[in-house]
Amino acid sequence: MPLYRYAPVKPPCRLCGAGFEIQQPAAAAALADCPTCGQPVQRSLIHAVNTPKVLKPLSISGAKSAGFTVLKRTSSGEFEKQ
Repeated sequence: MPLYRYAPVKPPCRLCGAGFEIQQPAAAAALADCPTCGQPVQRSLIHAVNTPKVLKPLSISGAKSAGFTVLKRTSSGEFEKQ
């Protein structure tokens, strides 16, 4: 869920200061009033959600070169190094 920043319409607020941040679903409507003091607020800044990007497909040789131990399951259910 993205993190939204809300600021009071008439800053500064004695209770909230310059504003507050709240995590809401992207489809949720923007808040109209501050949940702490009830003063009207407006959405001022949105922080994007960070997601990792896979630059290349994962492979056994890539895992080995990165220092990981690659294991293979045998027919008896045990694991052995590849």
